[in-house]
Amino acid sequence: MLRNAPAEVRLACLVGAAGALLFVLEGLLWAQLDGDPGVIRFPVIVAVPELLVLVGLVAGLRPARLTAAWLFGLVALVHLLTVLGDGPVWVRVLSGVLSAVHVFAVVLLNTRPARLHFIGGQR
Repeated sequence: MLRNAPAEVRLACLVGAAGALLFVLEGLLWAQLDGDPGVIRFPVIVAVPELLVLVGLVAGLRPARLTAAWLFGLVALVHLLTVLGDGPVWVRVLSGVLSAVHVFAVVLLNTRPARLHFIGGQR
């Protein structure tokens, strides 16, 4: 579990969970302001695999680190596309922040303590 995990893994889990939650909240707020309930569908579709990968990280599954890094990188690209697209300024700014946070999570998962935690070895 996370009790024995290094700080990098715990912070990456926190970043992933908070990022998924903020993306869904952003979709809910945008749906309320725009009056289109279909806006929330994509953030929920993105949040579900992100949360499933977080379950693997918390459980300490060996392939979860690479899967999470790959998925967080993909989500960061999705947020960058939102930044470059058409939309309200507040959505583009929040997506830029979420993109940077997800890239930070990828960096955290590729540090030496995180790698050693998932593959085993001496710390």
